[in-house]
Amino acid sequence: MTNVHRTYIYYIVMSLFLSLCVNTLYAQKKDKPKKPKHQETTVVDIQPDPVAPKSRPDRHSKPLEMPLFVKQTATRGRGTGGSGAHGIDVSHYQGRINWDDVAKDMKVTYVYLKATEGTGNVDDTYRYNFSECKRVGLKVGSYHFFRPQLSAKSQFDNFMSRVETHRQDLLPVVDVETTNGVSVAVLQTRLLEFCELLEREYGKKPIIYTGKNFYNKYIHGNSRLRAYQFFIAAYSFIEPDLNDDNDYVLWQYSATGSVRGIRGNVDMSRFVGRHDIRDILYK
Repeated sequence: MTNVHRTYIYYIVMSLFLSLCVNTLYAQKKDKPKKPKHQETTVVDIQPDPVAPKSRPDRHSKPLEMPLFVKQTATRGRGTGGSGAHGIDVSHYQGRINWDDVAKDMKVTYVYLKATEGTGNVDDTYRYNFSECKRVGLKVGSYHFFRPQLSAKSQFDNFMSRVETHRQDLLPVVDVETTNGVSVAVLQTRLLEFCELLEREYGKKPIIYTGKNFYNKYIHGNSRLRAYQFFIAAYSFIEPDLNDDNDYVLWQYSATGSVRGIRGNVDMSRFVGRHDIRDILYK
C-alpha cells in the first residue's frame, strides 16, 4: 500500500472517530435532566409598621408611689351619694359611647367631659357626648386641660367657645397636670387667673383636678389656690393624703375602670368622706 493510500485511510478513520465522539456527547447532554431555573425568594416583612404612640395630653403621668388599681363597691341608686357614689370623665379617647348603656350602669352618678385644651384645641366628641348625657339624664359637667405656658385669658376664651354655661349640671373642672417648662410662680399665677375668670362666669368657684404628687410639689402652700375645691388623682388602695392635709371632694382612683357602653378603659372617681354630689352641682 502506498503512502498516499495510508494517509487517506488515516483521515477517514479519524473523521469517523471524531463524529462518534461528538454524537455521544450530544446524546449525553440531551438525556441529562435539566437543572431548574433559579427562583427568586420574595422576603415579606411581617412586622407591623412602627406607629408612634398616640399622645394623650389629658392623662397625668401617674406620679404615684403605688400605681395599683381598685374597683370600689357601687352604691345602688342615684341619690346624693356619699363616698360610694362613683363617676367618670371621658374625652375623644373613649371613641363613640353608647350613653343609653352608660345610664344603666349604677356606678355612674356624674360625668365630666373634656371640652377644650390650651388656647385652640377642642374635643370633637364634646358636643355629642354632652347632648347624650342630657338626653339620658346623667349629671354632666365640662373640663379644660390647662397649659400653663399659655395665656390664661386665651384658654378661658377657648373653653367658653364650646361650653354653654346655662346648660351645665356640674361645676367646671380645670385639669392641671404639667408645668410645660414654666416656673412654679408662673404656673400658680396663670392657674389662679384662669380659675378667677371661670368663677366670674359661673358665679361659683371651679374645681381643680390634679395628681397627688403634682399638688404636693406645685400647688401646696398657695393659700389662694387652696380656697378652691380639689379633684385628686391617685391610683392606690387608700385615699391619698395631701402634704398640707387639704380636703378634697373627688378622688380619681383608677384609669382602668369598666363601664357599660364604653369600649376599653375609663377613668373612675368617687366622692371622699362627707362629700357628695351637692358639692359639685352648678345648679
